[in-house]
Amino acid sequence: MKATNKLTIIPLLICFLFLSTSGWAQLQTIQFDSLYSTYLKEVRQIQVIFPKQNDPDSKDSLNVFYVLDGEWNTSLSETALDFLKYAQFVPTNTMIVSIPNKYKNEINRRERDFTPTQVKDYNESGGANNFLLILKKELVPYINEKYPTQKENNVLYGTSWGGLFAIYTYLHEPLLFKSYLTVEPVLKWDNGYINRIASEKLENIMSAKNTIWISSRDGKDFERMGIAEFDSLLTLKAPKELQWKVVTYPDETHFSTIWKGLYDGLKFIYKE
Repeated sequence: MKATNKLTIIPLLICFLFLSTSGWAQLQTIQFDSLYSTYLKEVRQIQVIFPKQNDPDSKDSLNVFYVLDGEWNTSLSETALDFLKYAQFVPTNTMIVSIPNKYKNEINRRERDFTPTQVKDYNESGGANNFLLILKKELVPYINEKYPTQKENNVLYGTSWGGLFAIYTYLHEPLLFKSYLTVEPVLKWDNGYINRIASEKLENIMSAKNTIWISSRDGKDFERMGIAEFDSLLTLKAPKELQWKVVTYPDETHFSTIWKGLYDGLKFIYKE
C-alpha cells in the first residue's frame, strides 16, 4: 500500500512542477480601484484581477466573477478559477472583481451590508437593500463601463452571510447576475426570513435564465441553516428557466465546506 501511494504521488508532483512553470502559473494583472457610494456615503475599495495572459487594455470581452468578503474569499477564488481554467471547466476570459468589506474602528461591517432585516443583538443589521443598490446602481455599471465585460455572464459569489445576501439578491434582482454561487448561506437569519418571502418571490420571477448553486454541510446543519427548507421551496416553486443545485458534504465545518463548495460550484455554473 505504501509503495502504491508513492507511485501516485510522483506523477502528481511532476504535474505540479509542470503547472508551476506553465502559463497557468503566470502572474496575474491586478488593479486596485475604488468608488464612492451615494447610498452609504462612503468609499468602497475593489480589486480587479484580470485573467492570466490577458492585456488589461485589451478590448476582448470578459466574464466577471464578483467575490463578496473579498479580503478572505479572493485568494481561494483565484486559485480555484485558475485551476479550473487550466482543466477547461471554466472560460479563460473570466476576471475577478473582489469586494472587500468596509471596516469602522476595526469592526467588520458585513453585518450591516449582508443582512436583509434588523435583528435584536445585531446593532447594524438590516442594510442588505442599500448594499444591493450599490451593486445594481453603482458597482456593476461602473465595472461594465470601465472594462469590456460580458454583462450577461456576471456571477455573484458569497459565503455565510455573503451567501445569504447572494440569495437575497437573486430573489429581488435576478437579472443583475446570471449565476449565484453560494456556500453555507445563513438562510436561518431572522427566523428564516428568506424562506418566508421566497415562495412569492420565486413565483414572480419571469424570463430569467439564472443558475443557482448552494452547498453546505449535511445532516442537522443542513436543516439548522435553513437551507433544507429553501431546497424544498426550489423544488416546488423554482422558475422554469432556473438551473439550480443544492449539494451537501459530510464531515465538514462551516468554513471547510468552502473548498469543496467553490470548486464544485464553479464547475456547475460554467458547465454550459
